[in-house]
Amino acid sequence: MVYRNKIIERTFYGPLKEKIKDFLDEMRLSGRIYNSEAYHLTAIDRATLTENIAPDSLPREFVEKWAAKREYESTKTWANRIIVIRKLGKYMQNRGMQAYVLPIDNRSKQSLFVPHIYTDDELRRIFEQADLIPSYTNCPNRTDVASLLFRMLYGCGLRISEALNLTMKDIDHDNGVLSIKDSKFGASRLVPMSPQLTERCRVYSDKVRRLAFDTDPFFPAPDGKHYSRRGINKTFRQILHAAGIPHTKTGPRIHDLRHTFAVNCLKSWVREGKNINAMLPVLSFYLGHKGMSGTQNYLRLTADMFPEITVSLECLLGDIVTKGADKNEEI
Repeated sequence: MVYRNKIIERTFYGPLKEKIKDFLDEMRLSGRIYNSEAYHLTAIDRATLTENIAPDSLPREFVEKWAAKREYESTKTWANRIIVIRKLGKYMQNRGMQAYVLPIDNRSKQSLFVPHIYTDDELRRIFEQADLIPSYTNCPNRTDVASLLFRMLYGCGLRISEALNLTMKDIDHDNGVLSIKDSKFGASRLVPMSPQLTERCRVYSDKVRRLAFDTDPFFPAPDGKHYSRRGINKTFRQILHAAGIPHTKTGPRIHDLRHTFAVNCLKSWVREGKNINAMLPVLSFYLGHKGMSGTQNYLRLTADMFPEITVSLECLLGDIVTKGADKNEEI
């Protein structure tokens, strides 16, 4: 289940905590919940903890560092982060504080990026190499984490942040369900797993996390805390190299496992003759999408990747396939 209309309360700790809280409170006076914006504000707040920032300033150096595009980000996510810090800067400027406001540029324009959809053979090679990646004395669980993590990302269509934030109590081994809490857009949902993936989670827990507490990370880094996306991205690139899958600045990426999951779901449903109009909302809720347009984008991607089912999709949904959704929509 996805909880879309509930305000997610945030606690801020950095030098700008009062300004950020007041800014968020003022935005919510309009009646909107602003959970997605609050998510980015929390990340900004955490970033200020490591910087020498005065409580009434937003320095240019910090803002530009924050605005730099990250390797794993879509253009849409990048643009949303920039919008939030621009609004925060304007809010502080209007109240007489020293704050740098990013100039408006073309970052939020429509992206032509096309995700990589892994073939069945590529997936097989990725999982084989994940099983073989070595552990070290200072990272004894590396093989077990990689073996399960990348299967979970594909098998459940998770965002990498959702998987890395899982705690022990979020894994229901009896019912085969993951609890995804406070994810993107402030939403939470329950994600059923396949019996095979559920059994892998059970074996992993018995082997690696038998003595862990409920609030401990399900995928623990060497220091016992949650893994960083940077560290997992590095591991994934090593797996791609070992699997013989070329990697460039544009991908393939970890997030493409999620795209592949969605496309393969749609492909299977079309071939099984399922009612795609009825199944799209199911896929949307399962993926934790904010609206339907992101899920509809997968229809166009599926048709592009598998021309043999395009006719079936067009018969079922008409021009939603040929026109597609906004390519700038986060998927």
